[in-house]
Amino acid sequence: MSERPDEEYATPPSALGDPAPGDLWTAVADLSASVVELEVLSRFERDDVEPLAEHAAAAARDLGLVELELRATLVQADLERKRGHVAEAGRRAQDVLRWATENEARHLQARAHFLLAGALQELGDLSLALEHAVRSAELLGDDAPAELRVDHQARLADCLGLNGDMTARDRYEHVLALAEELGDVDRQVLILNNRAYCETICGHYDEALVWITRLQELAARHDVPVRVGRLDTLGRVLMELGRFEEAEAAMLPGLHPEVLEASLDGDGGADFLLTLAELRRLRGHLPAAQETLDECVRRCERYGLTSIRVRARREQAELYAAGERYREAFEEHKLYADELAELQSTERDARARALQAMYETTEARQQSRRYRELSLRDPLTGLYNRRFVDDELPRVLALPAAADGAVTVGLLDLDHFKRINDECSHETGDRVLRTVADLLEDVGLRTGVGEDCGSFVARLGGEEFLLVLVGLSVAAAAAHLDAVRQAVSAHPWDAVTGGLPVTVSIGSASTDGLLAPTPSDMLARADARLYTAKRQGRDRLVSETG
Repeated sequence: MSERPDEEYATPPSALGDPAPGDLWTAVADLSASVVELEVLSRFERDDVEPLAEHAAAAARDLGLVELELRATLVQADLERKRGHVAEAGRRAQDVLRWATENEARHLQARAHFLLAGALQELGDLSLALEHAVRSAELLGDDAPAELRVDHQARLADCLGLNGDMTARDRYEHVLALAEELGDVDRQVLILNNRAYCETICGHYDEALVWITRLQELAARHDVPVRVGRLDTLGRVLMELGRFEEAEAAMLPGLHPEVLEASLDGDGGADFLLTLAELRRLRGHLPAAQETLDECVRRCERYGLTSIRVRARREQAELYAAGERYREAFEEHKLYADELAELQSTERDARARALQAMYETTEARQQSRRYRELSLRDPLTGLYNRRFVDDELPRVLALPAAADGAVTVGLLDLDHFKRINDECSHETGDRVLRTVADLLEDVGLRTGVGEDCGSFVARLGGEEFLLVLVGLSVAAAAAHLDAVRQAVSAHPWDAVTGGLPVTVSIGSASTDGLLAPTPSDMLARADARLYTAKRQGRDRLVSETG
């Protein structure tokens, strides 16, 4: 994410003084508190974090406190990541993770996963970043500082959003509420910025505008400094919505020298200027657009910003074409195409080298394979996710059991789930989803139709689940699915929902009589029957047997 708020905190980190003679326990307690404080502050740009982290690591080393030393080391590694030394930061985090795993240091594991998720985001390996983000959220204890819980959940939301998973929206809502409860403006700004950014890259510009506008209002209320990264996002969103005049007006404060030079991304505001140049071209203000683009190019040369420079060539070609200078536009576009191909090749090589440096040992590669499994799991329930279904269902339908008519898919949807969220809370809704997931695994995959047979259960998203049964006849599968339905209905929900019932409607389809069943056909047939179950009154199963 481009925005890194650096709002000052009211209380600076504790001084890390030498322990008084015979006062070792006090020294350890003070050092531990200081390391916690550094972890909380390290998410933001602070000049004092690095020397304090170095001091903390040295003090912990002198006292023989390995875990505290490694926690301070992760703070240092994250600073390295922010400076662009991503591979080195990732390698250090991997080393810490191995020690933490061997020594069952849960908090340290969570922090190492957190850093690795951020590093892999920057390297473009979003799937692996998501795996680490999931683990960082799972491993962080409930006794961790509230700010860290916000950070870990926010990174998980970021990774989901960057992967195009719209469940990120619920995550963002939850984590923003936590930051608001804390009164933590810094973290609210970061969360709002990242949500707007994710909506933008997914092309959801109306949604992005809601959140970037909310961010601007929050920043104005609390006198948060104007950042070109936020103005760039706002301008881009308004531009994509065709609101050109508003977009330029919104971006103009970013031209103030103090704002432009304070860019926290190390690009001297070049990215912001490139967006503004494009906007001015679209408005037909070609001289102003050229002037802005020229300044963008100067900053690219000054800061060595190859990627932005290549994109500036494309904009220059567009500007030439807008001014009917077609020969120059053609030549500039050729330069753009050549330099883009070279840049992409260089970036691929750099990412490969960085990833290799992070995962250069056999043990690390084994960890990577284990974490791959996590990317196929739903973070909330632990069930398999839609990605797993897309990979696994075609394989199951190719088994001999499918040809024998012994594969059934059941689509399960919670009835009136919105009412639970609205009348209880989203937290209650999450508890219901987790409990239903447990019931589906306990009852749905009981002996005889378990994973060893190829059966599995997955969460498709929201309140919809999938149960795939292998090895049962049509009638037996229907009876099994109805037993699942009854188990959900009969569960003692009062303690969770305060009296609101929890039931499921189920639609199923089997391979019986099909020569070459396909996933899309099976799911479509099950979905149609699920719709029938809903229409007939809910809390029922509709299958081939009725």
